[in-house]
Amino acid sequence: MSRVHNAARSLASGYAAMVANVFYTLASVPLALHYLSKEEFGLWALVAQIGVYLTLLDLGMSGSVARILIDHKDTRSDGVYGAVLKTGCLVLLIQGACIILGGGLLSLLLPGLLKVPAELGKTFQILVAAQCLIMGITFVGRILMNILQAHQRYDSLNYSQIGQLAVGFATQWLTFHWGWGLYSLLAAAASNYFFGTLYNLFWVVRLRLFPERGHWGKATMGIFHELWSFGKDLFVLSVGLQLLNASQVVIISRTLGLDAAATWTIATRTFQLAFQFVQRVFDFSSGAFAEMIVRQERATLRRRFRDMLVLSASLAVFVSISIAVCNGSFVALWTRGRIQWPLLNDALMGIVLLLTLVTRCFVGLTGCAKQIGMMRWVYFVEGVCFVIGAFVLAHFIGIAGVIISAIAANLVWSGTYGVRWAARYLEVSTAEISLGWLRPALQYLALMLPVSIALSWLSFNLQPLVRLLVDAGFLIVVGLPALWFIGLNSDVRGDVRQAAQRMGVGAGVLKAFMA
Repeated sequence: MSRVHNAARSLASGYAAMVANVFYTLASVPLALHYLSKEEFGLWALVAQIGVYLTLLDLGMSGSVARILIDHKDTRSDGVYGAVLKTGCLVLLIQGACIILGGGLLSLLLPGLLKVPAELGKTFQILVAAQCLIMGITFVGRILMNILQAHQRYDSLNYSQIGQLAVGFATQWLTFHWGWGLYSLLAAAASNYFFGTLYNLFWVVRLRLFPERGHWGKATMGIFHELWSFGKDLFVLSVGLQLLNASQVVIISRTLGLDAAATWTIATRTFQLAFQFVQRVFDFSSGAFAEMIVRQERATLRRRFRDMLVLSASLAVFVSISIAVCNGSFVALWTRGRIQWPLLNDALMGIVLLLTLVTRCFVGLTGCAKQIGMMRWVYFVEGVCFVIGAFVLAHFIGIAGVIISAIAANLVWSGTYGVRWAARYLEVSTAEISLGWLRPALQYLALMLPVSIALSWLSFNLQPLVRLLVDAGFLIVVGLPALWFIGLNSDVRGDVRQAAQRMGVGAGVLKAFMA
């Protein structure tokens, strides 16, 4: 299957998964708030984030397996491909056991460290230990995701996500109805993990992505050292990313309480969905970028990365501004006024979203090239600086301080270094990649920023529903045409038009960026 068809299926199914995620979020949060107190919801958000941290015990090996499989997937008969899979499975089995053990120990220590209210302490311990048990049992199933990623079958992963959302919501609804309370969320998480593992196994077998019999090779220390050599860089990078992306609930619950943690979790959900919407452009391109690097297609890589960057950055501008303007009224309607979220926080979150999406394109290229190098330490230091700054500022200005710390950390560390590294690797100047390639996005931002400020001021006193309709309608009518004519350069627009005529709009967009 060509890159074009793989990428077209990936993006189409990816946005289908996004739609499913939106419906899941719209339904699951009110459902949980109906059966749980705000403090209990915050407790579950804290448990979920602790589970995310324990996945760091992966030590970067899953990402390493997925990337190194790309090096060998064209020559599966020599046994190296199978040897990588065997070695990866053994490592994941050991890591799963460590997650189970680590979760049990943490469940005893964390209630006091995180100031969990005494009446919820026992429940918190059970939730942490049980979630880690489920994660540990299914951890080896991550190898199936690695195989599908290496073969650019993101569409299968996306359909798996849709199925997990459906199964998880059904489980959550039933168990809430049965009176399970907080344990309903645990049951939903368990159904997600097991369904995803079985579904991915089905597609790996159906697509015949395992090596043929007699060509599996042997798990060796040599393969392990190859995986670890790249994996240790990914691990340090992942630690930094976790500090940046998965520590807010811990910081907020520790400094401001579980109520504030629940507010953060709910009010920022739209920004998380927006991030997923835009990041898919790079995510579903990364496998093809890695393949271009392996096959030494340097000119194609440079051209397609530039086009991907233009599209991602301009989409990021539109999405960041739109969510920042509309989020306050949406949250008021969605939670029926139970969650209070000021406009200042939305504006700051819009800045974080925009910076993160653009920076991620440059940083992600290091993984495609297997040249993470100093980037791992840059992200790690950025994460440490963010956490320290967030703890300090949260005491003085609340949640806004956490967001301001994220903005400053990005600008000082990964934002600056990522641009310089990508320019050096692609053999272009820093000025060209930041001002030349990103010029359409910067021009689009210069137009949309004052428009959004004026719109927010004019609609501020309207009722939430009216305000949401007015703001969203205006941004769609004005923002999308401006995105096409200003946010995309003529080369990208021409490629999209030509490809759309031949292959249809959905596949045509991908044809423009991944041919």
